[in-house]
Amino acid sequence: MMQNSIVGKHAQYKKLESNILQISQEAKALKKQYDDVIDATVGMLHHEQGNVFKFGVVEKSLHALSDNETYLYAPVRGTKKFSEGVFDWVFGKHADTLRKQFKYSVIPTTGGSGAVSNSFYNFNDFNQKVLLPNIYWSPYKNFALEANIDLHTFLMYDENYKFNVEDFRKEAFKLAQEQGRLCVLLNDPSNNPTGLCMTMDNWRDVIKTLNEVNNLNIPVILIHDIAYIDYQLTPVEHSRDIFTTYEDLNEEILAIVVFSGSKTFSLYGFRVGAQIGISKSQEVIDNFTRVGDYSVRGRFSSVSQPGMNIIEKIFSTPEYKAQFIEELCVGKQLLKDRAALFLEEAKKHDLEIYPYCGGFFISIPTQNKTIFKDLSEDHVFVIPMQGLIRVAISSLALKDIPELVRKIKKHI
Repeated sequence: MMQNSIVGKHAQYKKLESNILQISQEAKALKKQYDDVIDATVGMLHHEQGNVFKFGVVEKSLHALSDNETYLYAPVRGTKKFSEGVFDWVFGKHADTLRKQFKYSVIPTTGGSGAVSNSFYNFNDFNQKVLLPNIYWSPYKNFALEANIDLHTFLMYDENYKFNVEDFRKEAFKLAQEQGRLCVLLNDPSNNPTGLCMTMDNWRDVIKTLNEVNNLNIPVILIHDIAYIDYQLTPVEHSRDIFTTYEDLNEEILAIVVFSGSKTFSLYGFRVGAQIGISKSQEVIDNFTRVGDYSVRGRFSSVSQPGMNIIEKIFSTPEYKAQFIEELCVGKQLLKDRAALFLEEAKKHDLEIYPYCGGFFISIPTQNKTIFKDLSEDHVFVIPMQGLIRVAISSLALKDIPELVRKIKKHI
């Protein structure tokens, strides 16, 4: 007699087809055998010598933690110093204005991934779809299916490689009218995988569209993943200006800003992030907090105690924060130098790339269906995605970039 599957029916589809971390492990293993292996896979910032970029102030804060700050369970909501510090950092010089105009709540999560995952689960009905660009970080799909929902895409670029406002608008209205709800995910600035940064006008058009959908008595949720906001090429004094467009949001709209402690502090393994819910409606924020608290407790109990305490200490200690900002400038310069060289080499070899304005990645469009195999056989490891390959310049040494571009051009 045949036994039913040990796996539940809802989980039969589960199989990781493209695991970025697994590909990275394969690259590291081959690197031990051959000197010419170029690994441009996982988005972690590294020094030129190949060691991970660590912040001295993070190390100092970590080693200064007491036993209670290290080993005890963290409160589900974290602490006020953590929440307010994250809010101030994310919104920068616009934080006080947003505090006056909006109600808000900060919920600690297991990295930015946990923030996206919780948002998908709590702000959609099962079998509904989230709207996002057709070029996106592939784990978003895993988060969606795990939340019993799916993704619906619009064209990220127009014919001039600019953010495609018209297609966003068309697909937003289409999806909203089909399912009576609109949940939008935008990863900006310094998009993963392309490095795109939307303009202020792009954001004004997005906000206008969200308001018009909401005016049809349709609930609207904006999930704004800002994981790479600290690594854009824009001068730091203007890096948060896009948030001024939020001021025009309708009262009932919920914006969820996704903060990543992994990217901001190089705390990749600590899994610390946050959902920042903001709305002009107290009722909307009360609901955001209620379901967010429940999901934190129900899905992973609480967030890393030492991870949150490191971030809290840096944000609440002026000399630590000043040191962190200094060290962040060093990390940003590493990226700028690598990006400049990559763009220079790409131009030299007539290699087409997507416009880059910051972040850990540069992407190259390709029609080659076997590009990953071709490059890996040539000892180059990148991440294949939807009609492109993603190159993690965050971990590339400058000396490897000319050869990397040459080999990509050879196989693209």
